[in-house]
Amino acid sequence: MPSIILSFVGQQDPVSDNTHEDGSIVSLMHYLVDEGQAIKQVLLLYTTGTKERAELTQGWLMDVPFQFPQERIVLLPAGDRLSDDPVNLLLAVQAARRGLEAAIAHSTSQDTLELNASSGTPVMKSAWAVLQAAGYAPKSRVWQVRNPQEQQSHQARVFLTNVQVLRQEFDVKVIRQQLQDYNYSGALVTLKNSGLATPLLEALLRYGHCRLSLDFRGAQGAIAPVLSLLDPRWQSEIQVLLHRNAVALLREAYFNGIVELKNQEFSSFLVRVFQFQERALYLLVDRFLEQKPPLPRSFEETKAFWANLPGDRPELYQFLQEYRFKDYPLRLEGFLNRPGLLAILEYGRSPSLDVLQVLNGYCEQRNQYIHQFEGISELEGADAILRAMRQVLSDLGQTDFTNPFNHLNDEIGQLLNPL
Repeated sequence: MPSIILSFVGQQDPVSDNTHEDGSIVSLMHYLVDEGQAIKQVLLLYTTGTKERAELTQGWLMDVPFQFPQERIVLLPAGDRLSDDPVNLLLAVQAARRGLEAAIAHSTSQDTLELNASSGTPVMKSAWAVLQAAGYAPKSRVWQVRNPQEQQSHQARVFLTNVQVLRQEFDVKVIRQQLQDYNYSGALVTLKNSGLATPLLEALLRYGHCRLSLDFRGAQGAIAPVLSLLDPRWQSEIQVLLHRNAVALLREAYFNGIVELKNQEFSSFLVRVFQFQERALYLLVDRFLEQKPPLPRSFEETKAFWANLPGDRPELYQFLQEYRFKDYPLRLEGFLNRPGLLAILEYGRSPSLDVLQVLNGYCEQRNQYIHQFEGISELEGADAILRAMRQVLSDLGQTDFTNPFNHLNDEIGQLLNPL
């Protein structure tokens, strides 16, 4: 993979007037060439005080042994402000960043930026490590070149300074916070930009994002390439959801609601409660009727349902005829609406009726917000809603209330630990 060298120019470049030894730019060039590294371009940043040194360095690199083409040695002025104040770290970082932007503009995804941290003033030398640690140069290496007068026999003249480790520690900390917020798509972006991405980590983050979005087919596709490396639970859980298991879908809606509450997405949470209640009502009524008559699955089946109900359930039908919801009679045609479903459960003395009525009150609140085009920044009674949802799930035979997204976060966190 080709390299692009970036460096400030110092007073010891290209060769020290005192020791007559190669300066750090020439030394780094020698090292990379000897290592078989192809050099695509050299960018040299200079101040007014080092302009002559930059031109000398350019000429040196064009001469034997490098014979580097002049058009590939770019001289960039660092700016008057840094020239007037060469010990200002902020100005040095800004100039170095402009150099990075110039290099990146002429680079490809295959190129590596070689950053020389041994030429220029101390702040100029530090600027490259600062930018790398801040994430401005993800595919880069920071090099140090020792003074030959101070180099020990066991020490290499040219060596790497790995500040990427520090940057990655920052990124891991950000990813962990994003996991706490169940922000899987954001964590995936951070992971890719950090250079820490692995197929397994990417798969789990995509799985979490898709599953939280109720895109179960997308979640299955995300983990398909890494199934042999995964806990089998992730595949088995998504298979149940893909088969539209009614109780599993309600359980999933419950955990989605917990995530929305955690992130204070109260409007989305109330929509989730509405979905949960409607699906729970339909399932409980379906179980109560025991196919006598079967609940309609399409609009075409609704006529048959209402035609068969008086014969299959005469007492229930009479109850529904006499029932009043907010002083209004029920609509005994088409699909059963929420009042009709609640009325059937009231007739059947369902143990879940009380908690479903609690949820119904919040569903009415949700409707008011929608019709009045209002938002919601606070929600009282959220714990009561979650208790009601859990009770409904318990009545349906659900006993496992371990949050799968927390378990997923733990697994991703363990994979980040070695990094």
